[in-house]
Amino acid sequence: MNQWEVYVNDVKELAEDAEIELTIRTLNAGIHKYTYKRVRAQLSSDLKKHADQLQVRLGRGQLSNSRFSIKVLGEVQRMPAKYL
Repeated sequence: MNQWEVYVNDVKELAEDAEIELTIRTLNAGIHKYTYKRVRAQLSSDLKKHADQLQVRLGRGQLSNSRFSIKVLGEVQRMPAKYL
């Protein structure tokens, strides 16, 4: 089970059961803790629906009470392949 975090201005931005694009960061212990990824994902307020967990922070870093389960569908490449 992976733990992720997302920053949003309003929790209403997180649509449930729809494919959305998010910038998330990992909270897993280790050398790659706090690394960011741009992903396509599905969210659910049912914490047992998907294996991974997502915690939400508001714009200024306040931790929200809202928690979601998340299924990462794939990583979005933001930089053109010729520059990688």
